[in-house]
Amino acid sequence: MAVSEKQNLLKHTDWANLPKNIIDSIIEKSVPPLSQFIRFGSVCKAWHAAITENRSLRSKILKRCHHQVPFLMITKSQEKRGLYNIIEKKLHGVELSVPYKRRCCGSSYGWIATVDWTLAIKLINPFNGGIIDLPSVDIPVVNKFTKEDEHEFHVKKVILSDDPYVNPDNFMVLALFGASSSIAIIRPGEKTWTYTSNLETIAKDDAIFHKGKFYAVDFRLGIISVQVTNMNGSLVSAFDEKIIIPPEEEGDNAFKYIVESSDGELLIVQRFISTYGPYRWTTNFKVLKLRQHANHVARLVEVRNIGDDALFLGDNCSMSVAASRFPECRPNSIYFTDDTILYTLEGSIDMGIFSLETGCFQPFDDMDPSHSDMPPPFFILPTLVENRVTHPCQY
Repeated sequence: MAVSEKQNLLKHTDWANLPKNIIDSIIEKSVPPLSQFIRFGSVCKAWHAAITENRSLRSKILKRCHHQVPFLMITKSQEKRGLYNIIEKKLHGVELSVPYKRRCCGSSYGWIATVDWTLAIKLINPFNGGIIDLPSVDIPVVNKFTKEDEHEFHVKKVILSDDPYVNPDNFMVLALFGASSSIAIIRPGEKTWTYTSNLETIAKDDAIFHKGKFYAVDFRLGIISVQVTNMNGSLVSAFDEKIIIPPEEEGDNAFKYIVESSDGELLIVQRFISTYGPYRWTTNFKVLKLRQHANHVARLVEVRNIGDDALFLGDNCSMSVAASRFPECRPNSIYFTDDTILYTLEGSIDMGIFSLETGCFQPFDDMDPSHSDMPPPFFILPTLVENRVTHPCQY
């Protein structure tokens, strides 16, 4: 077929009314990044409906999108947030409503977590308006807050085991809360949180859901696992808790993260911090791999090269991607945000990219400092779901 004939055929094709099976086939064969799906859904109403109304196809897309490079959610005003693409180094035109000046205490699968003065946790999906209201976590000082925003700092981090849109009846929420970052877990249908026994009651720094269990790391490099043992039927969770690695005798000045590598192994990342008055900045990172073998004592082994992986750390659920799948994403690197809960009026300056190969830092480009008094940016995975969807699981 001549070039002119092909151009004429393309020009007169009714793209909006392609057969549904052809549209679905195009979507399934589409290759990440996530922006490709977004552009596809923006072509016309029929193509947008193909993504949002086919639940099975949507779940497939969402699962693929869970392994994308996250966007950086930045503050544009007290009512609006924007998305900064750290790979393309540009701000997207979309504005998302997050209608209050609150610290984000978690970001998983496109859902962000905030906490109110009663310590009730709310999950919000800013891409579609989805909301999941969770009950208050039980802290004795709940009525003793002396500052307007003090309550925000009593929940350190909230982690989801799965995307509520993909698994609406079978996901869990973990909260690290209180002075010792105790662990509480809740599932769909439960009216109250269930609390762990606080094995080795040392403040937890981070947690992750990995191969059917939650794992948490404390500031002395102790690691515990928590498995919910009654997933079917019961409305009160029961836990199987184990100490994987006991905490060291003394801590250090490093904040700890726990993240699953792209090949399914657990990594512990130490983020070394220096402080001067109210200011804090990162000076180095160190990566340890958790070695677990049957009938052997678990141990942590330092790794100086994480290969093709790029890690994303901060107030988000710690995550990794295979950098080779995304042009301009840097392998063997750590992308990090300022996740101190005591952000200053000078804004969030402790964020950027760290190369494990060279030991050098590089700041994110073109960051707008005009709203520096607002809560700091954090990583988030956009969600492809029809606008204003109400989540089926209400507590």
